[in-house]
Amino acid sequence: MEIRNLYENNDPSVVVLGAFDGLHRGHLSLLKAGKKLALKKQAKLAVMTFDEHPDIVLRDNPMKLLTTQKEKLDLLEKLGVEIVFMPRFRDIAGLSAECFFYQILLGDFKAKGAVVGPNFRFGKKARGNSKLLNLLGQKEGLPVLVRPGVTQNGQIISSTLIRRLIRQGEVSRANTLLGRRYSLTGTVIAGEGRGRKLGMPTANLQIAPEKLLPPLGVYLVQGFWQNKSCYGLLSISDKPTFHAQSEIVSEVYFFDLNENLYGQEITLECIKYLRGIVKYSNANDLMDQVKKDEKEARNIIYFLA
Repeated sequence: MEIRNLYENNDPSVVVLGAFDGLHRGHLSLLKAGKKLALKKQAKLAVMTFDEHPDIVLRDNPMKLLTTQKEKLDLLEKLGVEIVFMPRFRDIAGLSAECFFYQILLGDFKAKGAVVGPNFRFGKKARGNSKLLNLLGQKEGLPVLVRPGVTQNGQIISSTLIRRLIRQGEVSRANTLLGRRYSLTGTVIAGEGRGRKLGMPTANLQIAPEKLLPPLGVYLVQGFWQNKSCYGLLSISDKPTFHAQSEIVSEVYFFDLNENLYGQEITLECIKYLRGIVKYSNANDLMDQVKKDEKEARNIIYFLA
């Protein structure tokens, strides 16, 4: 997969446009339609997304993301996207809708087709919409596919809905809407070593600050690194049993693993929320609870096979 600036493109392409935060099942529907059209037009499947989420820029919204830029690009590559255009949103946000269509879509992209969702907006002050894009496409002989939203239990799947579920700890429901497990990727950094002394070593993960974390709690996860995989318990907490702190710590205890993970980049796939964070009177009580959590987690894992 190639990542290009707008002015580097020499290949006719069918462009799927959007922010694509989360790359959920609705986004997958757009990509599937784009791939079909690209094959018909003998063009490459391309995606245009942005270096910053439009809502962060336009609404000064300090929202957290379902996918970091690296996660998004990795997922797009796995989904068969051949070209990704990632312009600076601030550079094109001031273009009129018509200018965006003629200068960017027809000129820079050399688009042979475009695919968008029903709520797609473009151009200065988001004045352009999917209807206008379709009309411009008809005028210039450019096929524009406006795909309907994908629904689950009567609700349209959206990044906003999935963010709400993640914030509420409902990772299982969020996974259903994503079409995959919600994941957290981070590098293992040195912690206090308290878990190792207690016989249950944990790996502290440094996760990108822009990434949306589930709420404080204990989660069943599956970790992946260097072609290895292991189930475990993820704790997202301020460590109230030992010394409550303002910093939130994400640490994972992997079952049946005796390996030094410092410096490793690990991806955790969240499977299920197990319980909230509780302040225990001493370390032994905490470890007793962790053993109960492990037993519950292993029962769940048994039925995943």
